[in-house]
Amino acid sequence: MTALLTARGLSKSYGGVRVLDGVDFELHAGEVHALVGENGAGKSTFVKILAGAVRAESGGVALRGAPLPAGDPLAVRRLGVSVVHQEFTLVPELDVVDNVFLGRERGRPFLRRAEMARAVRARLDELGVDVDVRVPVGQLSVAQQQLVEIARALELDAAVLVLDEPSASLSAREVARLLTVVRQLRDRGLGIIYISHRFDEIFAVADRVTVLRDGRHVATAAAAGLDRSQLIKWMVGREVSEEFPAREPKPGAPALEVRGLSAAGRFRDVSFTVREGEIVGLAGLVGAGRTSTALAIVGAIDSVGDVRVRGEHVRVRTPADAIDRGLAYLTEDRKGRGIFAELSTSTNITIAFLRAFVRSGFISDTRERDAAARAARDFDVRAATLEQPAGTLSGGNQQKMLLARYLLEPRTVVILDEPTRGVDVGARAEIYALMNRLTSAGLAILMISSDLPELIGMADRVVVMREGRVTGEIERSALTPEVVMALAMPA
Repeated sequence: MTALLTARGLSKSYGGVRVLDGVDFELHAGEVHALVGENGAGKSTFVKILAGAVRAESGGVALRGAPLPAGDPLAVRRLGVSVVHQEFTLVPELDVVDNVFLGRERGRPFLRRAEMARAVRARLDELGVDVDVRVPVGQLSVAQQQLVEIARALELDAAVLVLDEPSASLSAREVARLLTVVRQLRDRGLGIIYISHRFDEIFAVADRVTVLRDGRHVATAAAAGLDRSQLIKWMVGREVSEEFPAREPKPGAPALEVRGLSAAGRFRDVSFTVREGEIVGLAGLVGAGRTSTALAIVGAIDSVGDVRVRGEHVRVRTPADAIDRGLAYLTEDRKGRGIFAELSTSTNITIAFLRAFVRSGFISDTRERDAAARAARDFDVRAATLEQPAGTLSGGNQQKMLLARYLLEPRTVVILDEPTRGVDVGARAEIYALMNRLTSAGLAILMISSDLPELIGMADRVVVMREGRVTGEIERSALTPEVVMALAMPA
């Protein structure tokens, strides 16, 4: 079979560090080809070279046998290679039509707006998207925005579509819709490169899988002949016999008790308990009220009800109050609301507890640096130096850095909201091991997750929410995906 897109011998270095080393890749028309690897494996650089945004030091990319222009992303897109990035490139203030035709508007000097609107409507109908094309895209859901990005690529007559972590912020129902669209596009003859950390999606939609590790091509194989353990072994370079480490919980006294907690328009009458040494999962579809409940517990949104920490009623009006009372919340939006990307790793670790380093009215730089270094060692935060900007760390190291921040001083309860979103399989294992270590020392963890295997693999109990209400609680011995989804899905 003749390849639609080929990459041969792609190599690239940054600052003397080789991030791609002689990588070969082929994509056929009518194929979904998954590209997987840990963070730092070279996937992002590879995609940037395909898109023309980065020049390879050696090797090249060809579409239908013709070389693609290096360093010219606009020309590459016009030739038929479109990338839908994890961070969308839409303009929120412009409507759907203007976003799809941005830079390619029809009509001079007067725009043929009705004609463009009909074309966009036709593309969205093909994708099964029912939105008003005159609405600013900033008002659309994440899933709808993603499909608008795909519609823009189709309007450019893309032959190759690259989807980079397309499901990272989608609900289970939205993911199912996305995979249906991907299959439809494949059946129409597009070549699709699908990049994801989620194995269930890869096995559901991919025809072939290519694995990168440390900038090198490790393997390419038919998805139908692979299993999770083999894929993990190729990705991390070692056997991973257990994706989730064994847990031997020894629950102690109640650490967090929530009774009748309600927030107008978000959730109502939520009650549950998390004990010392225990991981309690909070499950539900997107919009069920899980994150809002967590934010209410730590004082980020107004609520009424009773919250107790170690049996004592606490009034938490702000996140700062929560920290003072032994609570911590790690946000699901790590980049937007968790890290200070331009500040150093050291500052990111200590920033919530600067008062601990004040002497005679001044912050002691030495004490602060020493505390950050200890925390980085304890939580295995891997950075070239602690002065490295936090935004340049991998997703897994950013997450461990946030744990180091909030556990710089002892906590009673930590709320982890989507703790492994955007984190590769190797870093996931490290985070799970950290969670086990923390609970064995008596910490209580409330874990919000949309990843059912993660909930089943790590939680000692799971509380399920639907439409702002708790619908049930499941013990570990009874946990199955079917039981969780039966409680989470609308009646």
